Amino acid sequence: MEENKNENIEQEENKTTEENKEQVKNEGELKKEAAEAFKQTKEQIKNMNFKEEAQKGKGLLGKLFKDPVGTIKEIVDDDKNQFYKTALFVVGIWVAIILIKQLLNFLIHEYYTFNALSVLKLLLAPILEVLVMAIVIHMLNKEHKQPLTKAITAVAIAKIPYVISACLGFLTYISSRMSYITSPIYSLLNVISTVLMFFVIKEMFKEKENSLKAFVKVEVVYYIAVFVFSFLGISI
Repeated sequence: MEENKNENIEQEENKTTEENKEQVKNEGELKKEAAEAFKQTKEQIKNMNFKEEAQKGKGLLGKLFKDPVGTIKEIVDDDKNQFYKTALFVVGIWVAIILIKQLLNFLIHEYYTFNALSVLKLLLAPILEVLVMAIVIHMLNKEHKQPLTKAITAVAIAKIPYVISACLGFLTYISSRMSYITSPIYSLLNVISTVLMFFVIKEMFKEKENSLKAFVKVEVVYYIAVFVFSFLGISI
């Protein structure tokens, strides 16, 4: 009996050791992927033709609303990740919209006080929103591992309705009554973005039967991260 007990303890120790090794390996791979993603992002931004990407983004938007499922599948299945630069352009527009709104608030509203740190946090929010979701998908998608940049591309494209929503926010500077029109549109665009994210996760995880389970799992981990960032004063 004592011998069996010792064997069980030894097995548990071996299991723990293997789990620790696997965790260290996963962390090392994630760091490597993050470094590679940062390198690619730098190169893509450096070589970006804004006029060309604006045209590509316009075409992608049309495809996304005509055939959302097919477009998401095309992006995920693209081995060359040709949409990465366009995805970065989309995030860049999102950040620019937030910056312009802050400048307008400063110029229009007397009560508004420009705070550099607060603005910086607001500008980081869309970048982190895309990056955190992409990292969560990348980490949980163990069976069908793809480059982190592919996850960033897919997530950024799924967030296009959010960017449209942010653009519509400029209408409230014309008249506060415009919010009666924009509010329901915001809600619709948020729903569309959530649906697109569902298909992103479904395609990246290659799930046909358990796609809802995978989606819920990713969303739960993502919102835990959102909760953590809220303590830093960053709302994503």
